[in-house]
Amino acid sequence: MLAGILLAGCAAQPPLAGAPADKCSARVARLNARLEAQTAEQQRLTRAAARREEALRRQLEAMKEIERGIMEREDRLRSESR
Repeated sequence: MLAGILLAGCAAQPPLAGAPADKCSARVARLNARLEAQTAEQQRLTRAAARREEALRRQLEAMKEIERGIMEREDRLRSESR
């Protein structure tokens, strides 16, 4: 995207002949809007991934707790049968 602006002459100060300031402003505004949208989407995806990771962490802890309970019960049963 930046290459498009540079090639269009919008990056020069003042803009090069043939690249009117209003046209450059419109291009820059569109690129800013697109960058903001991409940033917002990336932040949304990051938050969603963090929520999924936390849910999986909770599930893993719950499974470990179940496993501990089973092992404790098996230990009790073994000690009672002796």
